[in-house]
Amino acid sequence: MDIDPRITRAGGPGLGSFLSMAVSSWRSALGRNLAGVYVHGSVSTGAFNMRTSDIDVLVTTRVLTDAPANERLHEVHRAMHGWGGDRWADRLEAMFIPAKALAMPGIPRIAVLELHQDDGFKVQALGPDLLIQRWVLRRHGITLFGPKISKIVAPVTGGELRDAIIGTLRTWWLPQLEYPGQFLKRGYQAYAVITMCRALGLLATGELMTKPEAASWALRGPYLEVWHPLIESAGAYPGGRQLDQRLATLDFIRFALEEAGISHSAPSS
Repeated sequence: MDIDPRITRAGGPGLGSFLSMAVSSWRSALGRNLAGVYVHGSVSTGAFNMRTSDIDVLVTTRVLTDAPANERLHEVHRAMHGWGGDRWADRLEAMFIPAKALAMPGIPRIAVLELHQDDGFKVQALGPDLLIQRWVLRRHGITLFGPKISKIVAPVTGGELRDAIIGTLRTWWLPQLEYPGQFLKRGYQAYAVITMCRALGLLATGELMTKPEAASWALRGPYLEVWHPLIESAGAYPGGRQLDQRLATLDFIRFALEEAGISHSAPSS
């Protein structure tokens, strides 16, 4: 398998070897149902940070994976933890989705297998973030196996991208205000702040920026000036003086929700 230079720049030859082994293992686990394997996210856009970034992979299939296939994929992931000392498996975020779902307009009403660092494997309904992933895949996706990704992903309009950002704020971030346990972790605070910068950047400019680009944009001009110390600290994570910023982070999320026109409950006093 040819390794795209962006993969080597992100994680050196070790990441390329890990992804090659992953493709081979997924081919064994899924057999003829495997249609393609693609890298997106920060590796594909050139924004990968060795300290904080995930390895985002989308695996396309001919039909939805069933319970036996899902168990085989679990076994593959357990085996990945023994592949060398770089712990790439700990960074892996993956979705297993029928290829035809990427060519459909909107968000197909299906549930697919997903792997997330905090939650492990879950079968869950597709959400508005699929449109964001499709946008990145079509423009920056790296094909590891199967047809070129730009040929099978339907275009995403600027309006759809804006709606997807607002939908993600509403369905993912709004509920966390009521149950903010994740925000006890400084790393999650930093992630949330930069993600809000990315959402606000798209709402203000119509452009979907990488997270470093969004943080840089947020620190320019007067629009977010009151939030600059919070954003600077989040952008420096895990370096610099990292104080707990849970309350300020939650306030910034509330601000982003308001800018998106999403109502929320005021914080309890």
